[in-house]
Amino acid sequence: MNQNKPASRAFVFLSMLIAVSLFRVNAQASVSGGLKMEMNTHQFWLYDLDDYTSKTKIAPNVGGFLDIELNDRFAVQPEIMLFFRNSGLKYGERDDHVQQWGMMIPVYLVGREYIDSGTWYFGLGAYAGFGFNARMKNAKTVLYDKTDGHAAIMNRWDYGISALIGYEYGNGIQINAGLQLGLKDQLDACKDHATAINKTITAGIGYHF
Repeated sequence: MNQNKPASRAFVFLSMLIAVSLFRVNAQASVSGGLKMEMNTHQFWLYDLDDYTSKTKIAPNVGGFLDIELNDRFAVQPEIMLFFRNSGLKYGERDDHVQQWGMMIPVYLVGREYIDSGTWYFGLGAYAGFGFNARMKNAKTVLYDKTDGHAAIMNRWDYGISALIGYEYGNGIQINAGLQLGLKDQLDACKDHATAINKTITAGIGYHF
């Protein structure tokens, strides 16, 4: 199964859209920021790994964002999020967990709809991620490290598309939900005959200064 070419084209298109939007921001643009705390549910979409099943587990994200206004209705929102992922993995009769720590940088083009008591906002964008560490919890296997000159089991890098929806109250408190779909195969050692793609759903709160 090879979805890399159309997926990569979609990622490039979104990246160009965000870059053009950033380029249009002038020196008078209003820039603000805030903090976010989220819970994520993560799993891998697995292809050509018939003996393996990935299950969602809950873990936290924490980070911050900038809000760069393009006009009253649109803004660019880059974020830096530190994540912990705890995905269930069943292979044969054995159950384990893939535990990952890392950083993700999404950038959204955000649209806003104002109502009397607050603001609805909707974002579409792209993200890049980097894993600091990953391991199998029970097997105590380190997944990012090469062993005896062989490729690592997993790839540290990830990128993909992301979506965001939220509501901001008049006092700056936000509630939000998001989706990140990876476009890069997370397998390294067996990438020629199998594929694992990240899928993450988030829900959380934030504060816009």
